[in-house]
Amino acid sequence: MLVKYLIPFLLAWSSSLAWAQKFDMSDAIIKTAHLRSTYFVKDAWFDSGLTFDVFLAAADKTKPVVIHSHGCSGKGDNEQLLKGFYTGLGFNFVMLDFLKRGDAGPSCTGGPNSGFTYFGDLRTRLPARVAEVMDHVGVLRAQGFKTLYVTGHSEGGMVVQRIKRDVDAAIVHSMSCVPLPPQAEPIHLKMLHLVSMNDPLLGRGASHMVCTDRQNYTAAVSQVPSHGALADPAWRGKIKEFLGVN
Repeated sequence: MLVKYLIPFLLAWSSSLAWAQKFDMSDAIIKTAHLRSTYFVKDAWFDSGLTFDVFLAAADKTKPVVIHSHGCSGKGDNEQLLKGFYTGLGFNFVMLDFLKRGDAGPSCTGGPNSGFTYFGDLRTRLPARVAEVMDHVGVLRAQGFKTLYVTGHSEGGMVVQRIKRDVDAAIVHSMSCVPLPPQAEPIHLKMLHLVSMNDPLLGRGASHMVCTDRQNYTAAVSQVPSHGALADPAWRGKIKEFLGVN
């Protein structure tokens, strides 16, 4: 089925379940997340990426690092597109793979034109995914990388919205607002939110698309009927402006 008004209803549905999907939150899994990712220092047609150790030897630590979280079905064309865009800006790019941890699979089936269904348990999936992002942040900071950005597409955009600190900026690609819980600590992280009011998976024209409970927050709202990470060509310019690059 087509999931409309995705975030508020999924959060309410997930919190009402009597069961919870379990993910291993031990140090053995969380603190090795950076070893399961693929690293890039440039874009090339045949570039399959680097391991963490090779990346450390090859990367320019004065350049920003983009730490990217994929959508509900895992890595795909949107990740390749974003890798090319961000490395084209001269950035290092890290492509996380939550599905490689061993106890996680896709949390959706279908797509915009093929009966999309989301079945992830957000109570446990989001904390596990956020913890893996923060492992990358801690390790890369310790290795001397000075500027870190987090990005996420679709479900990965939910993950990014739960990051509160320790990175320089966050960019949400094609995901509606994840509302903060009542009495939650304010999030001051600099954030750019790219979303279309005609996104076929998010509920067309829904009022919850943009956030009203964030500080240091910028929204770039489109009307393009697509769930793509860079669906609107204008978003490329918005990202460059937000990050202060040409």
